[in-house]
Amino acid sequence: MSIQGPAPLSLMSGVLPVTDHRPLTTDHWLLNVKWRNEMKKQVMILMLMGLVFSAFACPAFGQAILTPTPDPDGNIFYIIKDNDSCMTISLTMGIDLQTLRQLNNLDEQCTLIVGTRLLLGRYETPTPTPGPSPTPTPITPTPTPYNGYGQVCVYLFEDENGDGIVGEFEYGVTGGAVSVTKRTGYDNFTGLTAGNDLLCFPEVPEGDYNISVAPPADYNPTTNMNYALTVKAGDNTQINFGTQKSSALEVAETEVVTENRSPIMALIGGGLILGGLVIAFIFGVLKRNQQL
Repeated sequence: MSIQGPAPLSLMSGVLPVTDHRPLTTDHWLLNVKWRNEMKKQVMILMLMGLVFSAFACPAFGQAILTPTPDPDGNIFYIIKDNDSCMTISLTMGIDLQTLRQLNNLDEQCTLIVGTRLLLGRYETPTPTPGPSPTPTPITPTPTPYNGYGQVCVYLFEDENGDGIVGEFEYGVTGGAVSVTKRTGYDNFTGLTAGNDLLCFPEVPEGDYNISVAPPADYNPTTNMNYALTVKAGDNTQINFGTQKSSALEVAETEVVTENRSPIMALIGGGLILGGLVIAFIFGVLKRNQQL
């Protein structure tokens, strides 16, 4: 049994194909088909690898990638653009493909609509754990009591270890706003802490008071910053409040990724693409010569 195949088109002369009457055996024809399919598969693998390496080396073809910023509810969204696919979004944003499908209820084909939003994740703001309540340090009352007054002193210290207790090398903080307010009445005393010196209010009338402290802007509290105190005539009371500097400041604006990628990865990707094109050209020449 033999199969006769058509002759190839002559691209240079523009002449219509002429039937080649030379017979080919069935085994020879099947071998050629198998060889051509294998070569096509290798070319496709090389070109896909080249595209992956090039995309990794030069993301978004040299354009800057904007890092999505969580909205007020903590949701992180991505706006779908032209030529986007689930695979490119997964690689660019660093999210697992299956997770992307589950978060957005996408179908198996991962159908996307340009201009709509994709949920990439949710950011949960950590809730600070309140430290221990301040422990008032009683001071021995003076022998002669005040005439219906007591003294209240406040000490705002830098709590470096965060245990809420004044340590040997933990010093006072300047600029903390202190308020001593009577619960029933109009007596109100305010002031600012002055480092290692106590902030004292020497003539506080008897009664129930609420003492509150606001640390400076770059400090976070390590103790409860409100304390209820009953003042009696002749009392001399000191209350300690702990605070420490913020460990880091959050940046709200979107960061633009300008990190340069390795040129070696770009060279490897380009080389693979070039190799695939060369093999495809050789394959076409061999196929044309075989059919002549």
